Amino acid sequence: MARKMIVLRSALSLEMVAETLRREMDEERWTLFSLSGLKGNRSVVGKVDGEQVRLRKRVHLHNDFAGQFFGRMTAEAGGTRIEGYFDFPRRIRYFMWGWLAVSMVIAIPIFAVTISDLVHGTHWMGPRSGDWVGLVVAPAFLAYALLLPRVGRWFGRGGERYILHFMETTLAARVE
Repeated sequence: MARKMIVLRSALSLEMVAETLRREMDEERWTLFSLSGLKGNRSVVGKVDGEQVRLRKRVHLHNDFAGQFFGRMTAEAGGTRIEGYFDFPRRIRYFMWGWLAVSMVIAIPIFAVTISDLVHGTHWMGPRSGDWVGLVVAPAFLAYALLLPRVGRWFGRGGERYILHFMETTLAARVE
């Protein structure tokens, strides 16, 4: 995903911005007894650690592909500057690269051997009745690995606007 830098300015001091965010959101803590998988009931979940901030909209169906706000707060004359971007968590990005690599290692050879069997009349992949597996399932497996992040991002499309609106109203900030 291309990172578009977002800059917000608030008239509140750095300490007040951090305290206000902590007060108005739920700290990210995992639990088994919640539809969202997180403790609390506020609409924004995240973490404020020193000058670093991470925010996301609480969803009741787990979607790690929805954009999360990763930002850095700096004090400046007259308030606080918050610079950040929306992206997947790093662990999800690494998982998807691994998933894509495994998908390619599995799907491409199966598809290629199936095409070779059809063209040359050989039966490396077994009896003829199983050709559809190599022609349909293998490319579908690869397409799933390519499309899953996009579909997840589409389902979480309103979260980014929600987080920006939350920061504007909660912190009396303006987007530049």
